Amino acid sequence: MNTTSRRKNECVILSEVRKDVVEGSSAFLLCILVMLLVACDFHGPWEYYPEERDIYTGIYTYGYIVAGERPEVCFSKVYELDETTAENFAFYKNAKVTMKGRFGGEFGKGEEETIQLTASGSTPNCFYPSSYLMVSKCIPAAGYVTCGPNYTGIEGETYTLEATFEWDSAGHYVESTYKAKATIPNPVKVKGFNIPKQDGSFEWVEYNDGDVVEMDFLEYPMDMEFVRAALDYDHSVRGVLSIMNYGSKNGEATNTTVNKMFEGFTSEDEDGYRGIAMHDPLETQQNLGYAANYIIGGIKNLDTLHLTNMMLPVGQFSVDLYSTDESYIDYVNKVKQSVSDSRVVPESNIENGMGVFTGMARTTVFMKVNSEKWVSMKRIANRHCKNEDGDNSKGWDSKGCRLYLDVYCAGRGPSSDLESANENAYLYYSNSDLEYVENEDVCYPSRVKAAMMQANEEDWDVDKWSKYLPDTITAEKKSMAYADGLKRYCVASNFKNNDIANCTNLKTMCNDSLSKNECNSYLWLWCSDRNWNYKKYPQCGPAMVSRYVVDGLKSTIWEKEVKKWCEDPCNEEYAVCKDLGYKHEGTKVCVEPITYSTGGTRAVY
Repeated sequence: MNTTSRRKNECVILSEVRKDVVEGSSAFLLCILVMLLVACDFHGPWEYYPEERDIYTGIYTYGYIVAGERPEVCFSKVYELDETTAENFAFYKNAKVTMKGRFGGEFGKGEEETIQLTASGSTPNCFYPSSYLMVSKCIPAAGYVTCGPNYTGIEGETYTLEATFEWDSAGHYVESTYKAKATIPNPVKVKGFNIPKQDGSFEWVEYNDGDVVEMDFLEYPMDMEFVRAALDYDHSVRGVLSIMNYGSKNGEATNTTVNKMFEGFTSEDEDGYRGIAMHDPLETQQNLGYAANYIIGGIKNLDTLHLTNMMLPVGQFSVDLYSTDESYIDYVNKVKQSVSDSRVVPESNIENGMGVFTGMARTTVFMKVNSEKWVSMKRIANRHCKNEDGDNSKGWDSKGCRLYLDVYCAGRGPSSDLESANENAYLYYSNSDLEYVENEDVCYPSRVKAAMMQANEEDWDVDKWSKYLPDTITAEKKSMAYADGLKRYCVASNFKNNDIANCTNLKTMCNDSLSKNECNSYLWLWCSDRNWNYKKYPQCGPAMVSRYVVDGLKSTIWEKEVKKWCEDPCNEEYAVCKDLGYKHEGTKVCVEPITYSTGGTRAVY
């Protein structure tokens, strides 16, 4: 063997040896690594599992007492999966709700006392001080009795809530008692605002109570910047809830990041609006968020409150800053979060229950935003309700839009009280030239309804029909509009006949039929939009009974309410009630209760 071949063989042998050594070493190291991995305790998301806990099936409490304002406490039961919701009716058979503490106001003596809270007729699951509903201390107005805040909260005081209910829990009547305490903190004071400018700079504006802070809306790309409010507060303030109040006179700027994002997806109108709104034009309040009193990295979270420029409407509006006690932090971080995250264990200050009872103090700041390019709330509402960005097949299909339809067709914009605006929309048609009335197919039934409403109040001349149904539309459209308008009129007027409207057949279809049809389905929806308030709208009594029977609703609450209505001597006898075995108490004297109005309620949840 020559030298070259010998060296070649030696190299081959050495390479194989090295390969065996490397493979052996790798296997050994791999074994060592596996042993280390097994021995070590590595933390990660894989080791966190939701704790097993009982599902709460009791009553939720949502209550607050604000300094200088009356307390309000609302309750809601947890429904079974196959149970029909009934939030418009009292879920309880008997209830006793009291609040203990020192109260101010007309009746408050500044001494510790226990006051009774009573349910309002229109909102039977919400309770207010009984004195708030007393006739002797209230002012009659427009068929209702409006009452002032006779018992009010006092800053720094602690209040004890106690509520006892006899109610149906999973088919069995039980008695449950819930207790909670809340302390009203001091209000925050706004020292001033750092207002951002389009060029990226800031302007400091001092604020005094009652001032209106005026600023320009920052257009794209600066619209995501924050307006910074400097707060002064003490340790009693554990957080601040921001609620913005706006109305139909406000609008939205259109040169924004959101509108830019939807270029090519939705059409742009002459104002640059693409159908994407930051505010609901049919609402009057918006929750801007909650800021807790935390200290993070030495920075106090509440020292500066951030209001996103993009969320501010054009025009003048106000923001209520509610300082809260500790219990509201648990409600936000634990009760509400537990609904969407099973790892969060809910904690509440409601003894034996769930929800929140909190003390608050309100500070209101007034602001005005200017913009050269903006769209009105009326335009936003019209486009939203018409579903212009869809196929128009589902236009006017929400509660707010259904109430707004007659208002829109009468040429008016959104209202803070759409229910009343809907009732009175026909009055705008008395204008002889109908200059502002909308001429659209969707509005012709509203015109027919308005004509029939007018016929109840004045002599009807057949020539007036051309004013409500123009001769320019086809006979087929006139016929369809008349049929739909007649149905709407008959339901709204409680089936009242007049010279141009005969509701006899429709009343039979709506009330007496034991199968679902177009008439009773419309009546049920109409009453649902008005919260099934059969005291104010008598036509909703039979509607409630027929829906319970025809739809076969599973609900002890509906059953209780149907029985109550059927046996009430103040209501008309109804054949369906007899079929259910309920006896009408016609021999008893009917005494109509007085309806009380609790006035506007600030939605702070």
